[in-house]
Amino acid sequence: MTTDFDLILIAQSEVVDYRGYSHLPLDRIEVYRELVYPRMVYHGGAFRSHIDLLNIVGNGVSFVDATAEQRRSLLSVWNLPSLGGLHLANYLHAQGFRVCVINNFDAESDRFREVYANCQAPPLVGISTTFHLGWAEIRRLSGQLRNLDPGMAIVVGGAFANALTHTQELSAFEAPMRKYRIDYLIHGFHAEPDLANLLRARRGEFDLAATANLVYFDTDDHFQATAQQWNPPLLDDQPACFDRICAPFINRTVQARTSSGCAFSCAFCSYPRVARGYHPMSLDAVDRSLASIKRIPGVRSVVFVDDTFNIPRERFRGICDLLARHQLDWYSFLRVQFINEDDAKRMRDSGCQAVYLGIESANDQVLENMNKKATRAEFTRGVNLLRKQGIVSMAAFVLGFPGETEKSIDDDLQFIEQTGVEFYTLKPFYYMAHTGVHEQREQYQLTGMGNQWSHSTMDAVTVQRHLMRLFREIKGSCYLDADTSLWHIALMCDAGFSLAEIERLQRETNEIVRRQLDGQFDDADPGFARLKAILDHRDVHHD
Repeated sequence: MTTDFDLILIAQSEVVDYRGYSHLPLDRIEVYRELVYPRMVYHGGAFRSHIDLLNIVGNGVSFVDATAEQRRSLLSVWNLPSLGGLHLANYLHAQGFRVCVINNFDAESDRFREVYANCQAPPLVGISTTFHLGWAEIRRLSGQLRNLDPGMAIVVGGAFANALTHTQELSAFEAPMRKYRIDYLIHGFHAEPDLANLLRARRGEFDLAATANLVYFDTDDHFQATAQQWNPPLLDDQPACFDRICAPFINRTVQARTSSGCAFSCAFCSYPRVARGYHPMSLDAVDRSLASIKRIPGVRSVVFVDDTFNIPRERFRGICDLLARHQLDWYSFLRVQFINEDDAKRMRDSGCQAVYLGIESANDQVLENMNKKATRAEFTRGVNLLRKQGIVSMAAFVLGFPGETEKSIDDDLQFIEQTGVEFYTLKPFYYMAHTGVHEQREQYQLTGMGNQWSHSTMDAVTVQRHLMRLFREIKGSCYLDADTSLWHIALMCDAGFSLAEIERLQRETNEIVRRQLDGQFDDADPGFARLKAILDHRDVHHD
């Protein structure tokens, strides 16, 4: 049967090239150790993600080596339904467009080919760059798409495209777009209406040159850039059509948001500036969205990606009441310094399973430098309230921010061990020019950029050494990869694992990694057998 779509949207893909890492010589690991550890584990002659190790041990096949059909039933955080994909399809559906979401291209490439082939008129194909850090993933995806159809019309948009506009002129897009054969690129923030206008222009219902925040090649192959325009976030006017989207990749969990932007201005973060403040949805709009999500067959859980989910307090309490009424389990980011005992009880009673705590540092001077508007004592109090209610915490730390010393990093270690947070992540400070700390660079003698930096109290090389030290020394809490973090927990729960099983599996994996850091590379390591025993004998939690 032929089904026409206006847009096939590739929402996400496997952005880490594990095959590339595995080509690095193991006997030279001292040269690249920080690139792979502690976030990867070596098994079967290759570096794997911690999650993919469970695929190998439990199913005998890695995600990397599996077919697309097999990958759909394997564990990967990219198999969790993308917020961006569902959000955009929801908006465009209400605008009268037919959208097919390919949630994870690497697990649905066969579905993409089938859908594309069955369209009578070639649709526009979109690549979302929400999780892209460079052009490499766009190059990989566009290459595969062009192999399928050299004449395919491709549009790129999302966070990576928007971020580039803060550091370069629009004309700089021309060279990579030509190189990777991209027809259109939408670079605006909150660009839903811009994409809708591009789709209208392809129908002949709108002037392409009047589409804001667009760079493209005209019929004479000339590079063109349209006017830049700020779009307000889609919030109270957001349609609630989630249950009408064709999304066969959904299991029991979806992602959602109830606000855009951030009410804070942490000195290491660019998001509040890019988003131009904090923009909340009304509770009525949140209610409509949750009702639509609840109508999706099988959905039981929601991961909220709001940066400031529990601010302001009265609104947060209202959201908890809605979640209790809709009977949805949930996960979120949480400003734990602002919760009280009543908040924690409401969270428990409304179905909260686990939360991501952006602690960043447990040293008050570093917190002040970060402009976190919080203290170690406030963080400790909040974590204790969550533990009292049985809510699992995953505490995230940024190591190496200006003012960081060995003593302040030791404060992080002590906080993690003493408060009893169940999970923690560690990430080196990443220096960006469009952040508050850049304006204070002279004060801190901060030089470099990105992950190569130095300041008056630490440098990027030293911070990696401390990261490894904390990973080795922390025993009471369980390390998770900073790039998967809360999504690791949500994915495993979605697959039927209990929180206790998730912790057991991750602790065993971490012990294998620690032995590999000591040079013990052996597929006969008893830790692999213990992982298999946990997987073979676990209790699967069905609804």
